[in-house]
Amino acid sequence: MDEYTAIVIIKTFVMNIFTMIIFTKVIHEEKINIWKMLVASIVITCIYSVCKFLTDNVIAMFIMYFAQVIILRKILNKNSYSTMITNLVANAIEYIMFTVSTILEYLIKNIIGIGVLNLFVVLLINGIILWGFFKIRRFKNGFSFLQNKANGEYLDIIMINISAVIMFAYCLFGKGTGNGAIVKQILFPFIILVVIMIIMIQKTLTLYYKQKQLEKNIQEYEKEIKDKDNKIEELSKEKFEISKLNHEFYNRQKAMQLKVDNLLSNMNTEMANEISVIDQINNLSKEYSNKLEEIKHIEKLPTTEIEEIDDMFKYMQSECIKNNIDFKLQINGNIRHLVNKIIPQDKLVTLIGDHIRDAIIAVNHSQNKFRSIVTVIEEKDKIYELRISDTGIEFEPKTLLKLGLEPATTHKEEGGTGIGFITTFETLKETKGTLIIEEKHPMKENDFTKTLIFRFDGKAEYKILTYRSEKIKDKTGRITIENIKK
Repeated sequence: MDEYTAIVIIKTFVMNIFTMIIFTKVIHEEKINIWKMLVASIVITCIYSVCKFLTDNVIAMFIMYFAQVIILRKILNKNSYSTMITNLVANAIEYIMFTVSTILEYLIKNIIGIGVLNLFVVLLINGIILWGFFKIRRFKNGFSFLQNKANGEYLDIIMINISAVIMFAYCLFGKGTGNGAIVKQILFPFIILVVIMIIMIQKTLTLYYKQKQLEKNIQEYEKEIKDKDNKIEELSKEKFEISKLNHEFYNRQKAMQLKVDNLLSNMNTEMANEISVIDQINNLSKEYSNKLEEIKHIEKLPTTEIEEIDDMFKYMQSECIKNNIDFKLQINGNIRHLVNKIIPQDKLVTLIGDHIRDAIIAVNHSQNKFRSIVTVIEEKDKIYELRISDTGIEFEPKTLLKLGLEPATTHKEEGGTGIGFITTFETLKETKGTLIIEEKHPMKENDFTKTLIFRFDGKAEYKILTYRSEKIKDKTGRITIENIKK
């Protein structure tokens, strides 16, 4: 066996092993039978070597590719379509890595003419690049867009085109027998192909993530519509039951009213009769209230397991019901840790009461038909947050600038003093908490207009995220104002 034949066999054998490793990494296959891979690589190498010396290099490459597909499909029990695409991508990646390794070896040693020793150096560099590539966090768990076919089949088409071009270029230009020949033949085409590939991959990934975001938005909209449909159905049933109840009690009420009128017109009636009528009225009223409560059942709130905080949430829920406002509460995380280590319990209760009350007032001043307040206490990445979202009116720009500095309120006619925010800023200063006021967009139906976020992150900042940043100008540097899209 001459040196050239030995080089071809060794190179093909090792590159086949690397290709199979890449294949398993791309699909994130952790269970790998090493012996099967070695035997498969030997078989494929033999097939390629025979075909290369009997036919053209390009034909030999294609025969080797389909041999890889057949064997890998058998070993890994994958469907033919997926195996073909993934194997194409794996080969393309390996050819790129081998080409880079060859160029690096040439630039480092500058040796014209390749020997077995030099080939081992190239393959060693190839192995190091392969190891490092799949240590990158983005590629550590494989290529997710190839693993999930439901995410967009157009990705397959683009990856096929890119990989096919790379393989063709390697077949066309990678036939040289020496390092120098390989470098001279493929360096310029390789650079062009790499640039094209980077651009296509970047645009592909952009389209992919846009598609994923669109799918997510559609799912959220569908869930929102379903929730609102369920709410409408629930309210319709409630309205029907209340109508039945009113109908049931109407005649009884009229009869009782007549009895009262007769009683008042006959002052000589015995006192016992008067007491009896009063009792009947009270009983009727109590019966009506009980049945009404059965129909308009109060939603059970999640618990923080801290009585004073839970009582405050229940009270605020009752206030929302009185004002015909939908109230939702979400609790995530250990709230006992929050009140024991970060903010005193009494101050957290005050914070909750003050700002849900403000939210109720804001909703009552709004023309928004969607009347809702959502409160969330949660822990994210070891940072606690209290968030209160409402569908009420916005803060006036001058009010936002004055918060925490002097009593400032948008609701003077409701008896508002602005003292609540003075207390809030004192609490945030003590706990090094951050206040974030997020204004999502101008007032519109069926959506929240603003969210107050009390984030206990140790930064003690005051931020305003708003679509109207041009109207809110802070000259003191106390407030961080960021613009968001409408």
